[in-house]
Amino acid sequence: MILWILLGALVCLNVYPSAWQKAISGRERSFWKAQLVRYVIGLVVSFVLIYLLLIDWTWSGFLSSFGYVFALNLIITPFVKLGEVKEEDAAEMSQKIAHKLHKRGIDGFLNTFGFMLLAGLLFMHLVFPLTQAKELAQLGGIEPSDKQIESVTDEAVRSVPYSYARYKSEIVFGNIDNYSYYDLGESSIQKIDDELYWVSPIEYASIWRWWSADSSPGYIMVSAEDPNAEAQLVSDYDMKYIPSAYFGENLERHVRQKYKDVILIGKSFEPDDDGKPYYAYSYARYELFRSGPKAEGVILVDAVTGEMQDYALGEQPAFVDNAMHSSIALDYAKWYGKYRNGFWNSMFAKKGVHEPTSEDEMIGVLGSDGELYWMIDHMRPNQDSNTMVGFSMVNTSTGEFVYYTGSAGLLNARGAQEVVNKSFQREQWIGQQPVLYSVYDNYTWVVPVVDGNGLMREIALVHAESGKIASGKSRKEAFNRYRQMLAQELGQDDYLPSDVLEEETIEGEVYRMSQTFNNTLKQMLIRGEQRVIEVDVSKVPEAVFIQEGDTVRVKAIDTAENVLSVTELTNVTVEGEFGQVEDFAVPEDDETTSEGEVPAEEEATEPAQ
Repeated sequence: MILWILLGALVCLNVYPSAWQKAISGRERSFWKAQLVRYVIGLVVSFVLIYLLLIDWTWSGFLSSFGYVFALNLIITPFVKLGEVKEEDAAEMSQKIAHKLHKRGIDGFLNTFGFMLLAGLLFMHLVFPLTQAKELAQLGGIEPSDKQIESVTDEAVRSVPYSYARYKSEIVFGNIDNYSYYDLGESSIQKIDDELYWVSPIEYASIWRWWSADSSPGYIMVSAEDPNAEAQLVSDYDMKYIPSAYFGENLERHVRQKYKDVILIGKSFEPDDDGKPYYAYSYARYELFRSGPKAEGVILVDAVTGEMQDYALGEQPAFVDNAMHSSIALDYAKWYGKYRNGFWNSMFAKKGVHEPTSEDEMIGVLGSDGELYWMIDHMRPNQDSNTMVGFSMVNTSTGEFVYYTGSAGLLNARGAQEVVNKSFQREQWIGQQPVLYSVYDNYTWVVPVVDGNGLMREIALVHAESGKIASGKSRKEAFNRYRQMLAQELGQDDYLPSDVLEEETIEGEVYRMSQTFNNTLKQMLIRGEQRVIEVDVSKVPEAVFIQEGDTVRVKAIDTAENVLSVTELTNVTVEGEFGQVEDFAVPEDDETTSEGEVPAEEEATEPAQ
């Protein structure tokens, strides 16, 4: 690295032959001092580019960084003497120098080359990528699909938002020895032992703390599924190679020393299933000069020993969840939505153009297959839109990218968040980080609800098609209420969810009854039926009179779970014991009497006055 820094500094030297000719002949004694100053400046520039900014050691990497420095050197050098002019006008002197350069041949060529190099680099950075817009749109290998994603159960749902995870992590952070030495690192979603966690590495607070502490004490884990679970401090490992370390222990510099020619996209903190800490550095290679990164693999770094191993995308160890960094996945989603039909279409006609609802992040979700995915919904190119046109899901381990189109017209993340905010307006609670799932075969936004201090209060489920909402203090309670809502409230509009939610009729003797809970729900067990029969007494009020031993006939919704939601109920045991209202005929219009008339029968029986 030192050798390359020394060589890179040469781009700041004066390379004009006429200047060297004068210096060698002794007519420009100050030339050598100026060259020394230029070289020192070049060392600073080279040090910043190679050691601090850690540019990739490729021809395009050096050209796009040192090329600008060299081009500006060639352009500015002939005009440096303008600062020394005392009696002549600067503009006039500039014209004289330009005339001399034209006469001098090679000097003039170098000056012209400097302008051409600068223009070429600007073109390749700013214009060339736009001419390759369709290629950018296809970089992620995105496959459109009109299928619906598989349904998940409440155990797989991410319900703890980032802010609440940070709050719980900060509480545990105070238990660290010498906690003033450290800061809480960036929290990321990880799957550990088939459960989702927010994981936050402990970072150095400053270079002086790094010098004093020698190592980081570990990391903090917070369940992303159970808001009541306690945060865990894992302090069994002394981590040295982390992002906030300095010099050779700095994570990115440590990786760059071995992997010089790859494009480092982003890092993710990845403990394995035994708790041992690693960093996964996603890398790519540019397809279109310095744009269009194609994700290729991941570099796994042992945070304790610094040992490194690179893997092709999809071939990394199973515990590595974020082999494809969210930033590059989000770029693919943006380019696909914007440039699929070309650059000019994205500017004017905008046929088929859509964009992710967030420009900052994709949400990590656990799929029905147990794999971790990056998910984001797309909307029309209108910042006020509350509906989506589709959504993207990217397998974080393999990079497989699918754009689902079957959700067009449903609420997007922003719309779901507004529904939650209005529902809890009195409490002044708000929804955070909506996540889209298929729940009971219905697209559903799961939205954590927090108060003004970021503390979690409830979990809300928003039906993406109707905007109806159900919530509860736990995942189980929220899912129970959502199931009831799907089976009863939406069913009243002749809407029954397909596939999983099917209606069936069950008849049998009741041998166990529950007390009414949550003010509305009552459950019973029927002989010959292994599932629990659940009825909302506010919808089916006669259910409060059912006793053990009664025979009932119910119509219920099969949710593929152990609980059936009742839509209709008949108590067969007492069905014939109640009197019935006799039928009567409504008189025809011509037989009715006008107001004030007394029928003949009544007139005959009226007593005398």
